[in-house]
Amino acid sequence: MCGICGIYNLDKRHIDKKILIKMRDIMIHRGPDHEGMAIHKHLGLGHRRLSIIDLSSMANQPFYNEDNTLCLVFNGCLYNYKELRQEIESTNKHKFKSNSDAEIIIHAYEEWNEACLNKLNGMFAFAIYDLKKKKLFLARDPFGIKPLYYAQFGKAFVFASEIKSILQYRKVKEVNYQAIADYLTFQYVLGKKTFFQGVNKLLPGHFMIIDESRLEVRKYWDITFNKDYSKSFDEFKDELFILLKDSVYLQTRSDVPLGAYLSGGIDTSAIVCLASKLMKQQIRTFSTAFKEGGIYNDTQHARITSDFVNSQHFEVFPNYEDFKMYLPKIIWHLDEPVAAPGVFGHYMLAKLAHQNVKVILGGHGADEIMGGYVRYYLLYLERLLYKDIIGVSENLGIKTKDLISNLGQLKNYQQLVSDFFQKGLFGPVDMRYFRLIKKSDNLNSILTEDCRERMNNYLPFNYFQTLFNTNDNIDLFDKILSYEMKNLLPALLQVEDRMSMAFSLESRVPFLDTRIAELLFSMPVNMKFKAGRLKYILREAVRGVIPEEVRCRQDKIGLPVPISKWFKGPLREYCKDTLLSKRSLDRGIFKPEVVKEALCGGSEFNREIWGLMCMETWFRVMIDN
Repeated sequence: MCGICGIYNLDKRHIDKKILIKMRDIMIHRGPDHEGMAIHKHLGLGHRRLSIIDLSSMANQPFYNEDNTLCLVFNGCLYNYKELRQEIESTNKHKFKSNSDAEIIIHAYEEWNEACLNKLNGMFAFAIYDLKKKKLFLARDPFGIKPLYYAQFGKAFVFASEIKSILQYRKVKEVNYQAIADYLTFQYVLGKKTFFQGVNKLLPGHFMIIDESRLEVRKYWDITFNKDYSKSFDEFKDELFILLKDSVYLQTRSDVPLGAYLSGGIDTSAIVCLASKLMKQQIRTFSTAFKEGGIYNDTQHARITSDFVNSQHFEVFPNYEDFKMYLPKIIWHLDEPVAAPGVFGHYMLAKLAHQNVKVILGGHGADEIMGGYVRYYLLYLERLLYKDIIGVSENLGIKTKDLISNLGQLKNYQQLVSDFFQKGLFGPVDMRYFRLIKKSDNLNSILTEDCRERMNNYLPFNYFQTLFNTNDNIDLFDKILSYEMKNLLPALLQVEDRMSMAFSLESRVPFLDTRIAELLFSMPVNMKFKAGRLKYILREAVRGVIPEEVRCRQDKIGLPVPISKWFKGPLREYCKDTLLSKRSLDRGIFKPEVVKEALCGGSEFNREIWGLMCMETWFRVMIDN
């Protein structure tokens, strides 16, 4: 895990060293172990290192090949670096000077050019500058585990691991109001845009080539939907287990202490149980919960798994005062608002973990590639009822009677069920799915006319429709998972990356291995989602591996924060003081009367209020300052 940045002056102006240093060092939290820099006239690269593989100075970056014609800065971790090293050494063309994974990337690029990306098993964002061809090559891993942002200011191309680094080159004060519309609707931003006008994300599974005559972006990896009907359920299940076990094996490679998050659910329990068998020493596990209890305290199930593997277990119980204190810091680290209040729990969990380990394993990605959210079940239930009542021929892969036995999965989601069915049944599937994922009922009722004008008639639903309906000839389940893997998951990974890197902690996610994703998308829907049981294939794959009480749970819900309970106390006043302040109202973004009604009446806390709070905090931290 590291921080990278760079400037490429296409008009051949020399690099301003002081600016490059500022860009690099604003990310010291990403790499406190070493700082490096390379300047080649009009090209400059910066690097902050967090030492994980090969702790020696020989692995410091920027990293050059043998004849100094290629220069690399790399953020992330290459898990199959040992296997690739053997393959590269067999060519007898390269001399290695370190045992680092970074050196593997630069030699792999020499061997296979951009085709090397399909050989890399890991999380990464890197830049390679070819001194002979004057060409800059940027790439990001298939899932977007590691971030990479870029902007062009006149003839200067600038990139970095975090937006705040780019802002050291030039203060971007122009807000992208279309991104704000996305955020208030979904609580993540669609596509390549960010909250900062002109600052973009390199999308997951893409690479860029920049030289004096072009700026080209290309996709190198994507999911295919070729179903394999030749395999039995047991064959798929066994193959999934083998791949998951191998992914965990590769991701436990580390030259520093390693631990794991443990939430009490099946995902983290599977990772902990598999990792504990591979480690020579007792594994350390970390949980967060809240003393408000109920759904906000899952420590009982976390402890079941901890006892099962005999881990050294740590817990943290944050409170409202922590939330109020750390929210501005959280937004600063995120660069822009994203995701649900669970981001606070992730921050406190990373804060706990970094006191004991330098690398952490987590369960992110399983829900998005296997089908772990209750909204999938709810949408399928409605579509099957529609099929039975109207008599349409929609192929859903399962039958209504199959879902009945798993209605218990809706137990802790009564509000979601109520909201979904409150305004009618059925309708186009994209509109019904949109109803399940949107966090704001109607932007027109919240945003001022002036703010909507700044959005240039942009409607988040229209863009969502385009993305959701990209593949019309695939199963509904795959359609949903494909959308969420490409849009929701990168936002959740932004949280995972920033909250861990806030404490110089490397976070790894073993479920996000392209081999696992490709296997899952080749499975018929009734194997992943049998009888409507969420993550059915995973539950069967880890039978006997994790505690049975955890494997069979139907009441697990994300990482809930008792923010609705706090809203009945001091949080409501905090929100009033923030959102109804002159400073906030003068921005002219939302209608004061609508927000005042939500805050001053007897309304419950909702995601609209959360979104507005995070947005206003972002303005104060990233724009006003």
